[in-house]
Amino acid sequence: MIFDSQTVAVINALVIFVCGATFIVNTFMRKDDASGRVWSVSYMAGMFTSFSYVVSALSQGAWWAIAAGNGGYVLSIAALWSGARLFNGKSSLLWVSLIGTAVTIVAALAAGPSGGPWAGAPATFLCIALFAGLGTGETLVGAMRDNPTTRGFTIVLGIASLFFAARLIALLVEGPDGSLFTTLFGTVAASLLLIALLIVATVVLSVLRAERAAPASRRHGSIVAYTGDDVLLQESFVRIVDDWLERANFHDEQLAILHVRLDDLDEMKTAFGAAFSSEVAAGFISSVRRYGPTLSDIGEDGAGCLLIATPAVDADVALQAAKGIQDGLLDHPVETTPRLRPTASIGIALTDYLGYDVAVLTRAASDASLRAAAAGGNRTVLASSAPTGR
Repeated sequence: MIFDSQTVAVINALVIFVCGATFIVNTFMRKDDASGRVWSVSYMAGMFTSFSYVVSALSQGAWWAIAAGNGGYVLSIAALWSGARLFNGKSSLLWVSLIGTAVTIVAALAAGPSGGPWAGAPATFLCIALFAGLGTGETLVGAMRDNPTTRGFTIVLGIASLFFAARLIALLVEGPDGSLFTTLFGTVAASLLLIALLIVATVVLSVLRAERAAPASRRHGSIVAYTGDDVLLQESFVRIVDDWLERANFHDEQLAILHVRLDDLDEMKTAFGAAFSSEVAAGFISSVRRYGPTLSDIGEDGAGCLLIATPAVDADVALQAAKGIQDGLLDHPVETTPRLRPTASIGIALTDYLGYDVAVLTRAASDASLRAAAAGGNRTVLASSAPTGR
């Protein structure tokens, strides 16, 4: 090896503290979204890991520091995955990360003072391989997939997952003193991989955060256009709501995006014909415009689907707005078929949970309305860390 383990340990600690401090300070200096805050947890966990391992190396009696370092290591990787989920408009599942961390700590503590530096190592390697693999998969879907900046992050996380999976196998087969494990999967190799991961992650995550926070350019002119039913065309809706979100983010105010999906439109078209389904869709749009929140913008999102942007100080306000729309639809049957009362499945995405990116919010609201429709229709689902159907 070019470097001995002590030299690599020093370099590793310096990289962790410099990258971590830079990212965390930037998080406090700006109004960051949920994904940025969770990624900051990853860096804090990494710094705690480095400190714990130094304590264990300097004091033979501090055997518990190995458990603390292992737990911090797992949390640092798991939080990268949780933050990526938030960036993609999903729930963070941070509780899963915390369970993995707890399992790792318990496994190391169970070995007791005689466990040595490799106490709980199998559980640690397994959890790191698992969360790095999940993180790799998350960078290949949603908003992260659409951004080419994340490709380096994908590669490094994928390598980390494979490395720790192979490291686990080598440890179980020949133990920590085996020649293969010492040469290819020892402390020096793992530290060099962590350094690469930290550098790439810092660059990628900083760029992603900056791109999300940067206001969209408005130097080009455009016309705000409406459909014949007096709702915004999708492109116009996105532009207007993007401006809403930028200003709401600055003032730390909350907005909700509602995706309103007319239930059973395809079935009505098949059973009664295109003319009848068009009549129902027109009545649906009219009712949503009438019973939707007064302070809102409404835009189209395909046949039988509307998007609504409205202020909402909390989830209850957004749920009440959705209930008003659903009640209004039930109060207005189809004119030519009075016994037919259309219903709607509504998905709600809140900036409290998902940040201020219009693409993330609209995608999350649409996915939530699909879940509401799949559950039987005429329901409301929150696209949040704890989806709630009503």
